[in-house]
Amino acid sequence: MTDPRTLPGWIALSLVVGLLTPVLTQAQVSEPDRTERHRVPADYMSFRGAQWLERAERVAEERPEEVLATMGLEPGDVVADIGCGSGYYARRMAPQVAPGGRVYCVDIQREMLDIMRDLAAQEGVEGVVPVLSTPDDPKLPAGEVDWIILADVYHEMSDYQAMLAGMRASLATGGRVALLEYRVEDGTGDHLKADHAMSVRQVLDEWLPAGFALVDLHEFLPGQHLFILTGADDATVPGARAQSVDLFDAMARGLVEAEVRGRDDSSVTINIRNLSGARLVVTSPVGMSFVAPEGHRDMVARRDGWVRLFDDEPRTWQLRAVGRQRDLAPAGADDTLVPVPPGRNPELGGLMYAMQVGTYQVADSPLLYMPRAHGLEQAAAWIAELDPTYDDIADDVGDDRLPAQYAVAFALVYCDLAGIDVTATQMWDDHERIFGVLRDPGLGAWHQLKTAGP
Repeated sequence: MTDPRTLPGWIALSLVVGLLTPVLTQAQVSEPDRTERHRVPADYMSFRGAQWLERAERVAEERPEEVLATMGLEPGDVVADIGCGSGYYARRMAPQVAPGGRVYCVDIQREMLDIMRDLAAQEGVEGVVPVLSTPDDPKLPAGEVDWIILADVYHEMSDYQAMLAGMRASLATGGRVALLEYRVEDGTGDHLKADHAMSVRQVLDEWLPAGFALVDLHEFLPGQHLFILTGADDATVPGARAQSVDLFDAMARGLVEAEVRGRDDSSVTINIRNLSGARLVVTSPVGMSFVAPEGHRDMVARRDGWVRLFDDEPRTWQLRAVGRQRDLAPAGADDTLVPVPPGRNPELGGLMYAMQVGTYQVADSPLLYMPRAHGLEQAAAWIAELDPTYDDIADDVGDDRLPAQYAVAFALVYCDLAGIDVTATQMWDDHERIFGVLRDPGLGAWHQLKTAGP
């Protein structure tokens, strides 16, 4: 790894990178590497799963009353619940906008709207207007909607650019959007299918270019981000807008003072402070590396990251990561690491991105999902960079939940997705020993395909 970057406000730092021992200074900070990849939307939930939307546990898991309190709905408001499903939120909002208001309950499945009508009738809820939309058009009146809510549905939109344009056109002057998505960054969304969670970076990279501005980002929910957005050209919404900025960009421009510290073998810590005077949301890319002092293990981020900096108070920001070397100890809290963008090591960056995506297909099979576990992801990083044997790493990557054979097997799939020829690795010498004990049909089919040859 060459030419690592430093952070504004750091003292000069000496560390060994390969055979060089450079003293890193402010002058070596350069523009960020914005290597981005297209996100593939998830399949939408069928109306046959509507009962899950009404589960009693949702109150504790998603705290809908706190979400609605944050929105501050008033009588007379016009609201759209997009991807409303069974109308879970729509039925709760209708009494809050009465009298005089209404809630458009928007869904692409007629059966969902029928379920919503039945539940609303049973509960005596009025003021909910069903709207049968299409995947590229919310079918809302232009310039009329005061609030849009999307509760864990945006990630399913197959034509999200068209839907973003339609939602933007429907907002009234001063209109706002409440967007809920399960978090991909910190593991709180790992119980879901991988493509049913989103990072702050993913959301803002799609919404801001579509004509929206970020008003606020709330993180009080157990597992979800809550974004409040408005039209970028709407000057009537009270409160300062928040600025979204890439970590490397923020460092290069002197917007933040930060230093990266070691923590353990599964994460690193960034101590960061806002110097800009603006309200910042700083995001970081999956696959960024962290160069440690000599004798300690370099790390690589296995998820996007985010931190909310709306004042000048210092924050402690933890990023999920895996180690790069096996024979070195993790850097501790007193050890400074240097962040390096994923574009400097595209093969490793591509592997980390594949693990964040968390899905794969075998031939024409349906989409398959992999477990999200530290040992599995650590195995993939070592296979990609160090080419170990199975016996080298088996004791380090397995656990009671995911035995070593499964961790290594899934790691090989990830490496394959990242373009690494896994059949040329030492790990493949033991492929029969690894895959021969597995009972996962997806892994079995993948292994069969790989051993069949061209």
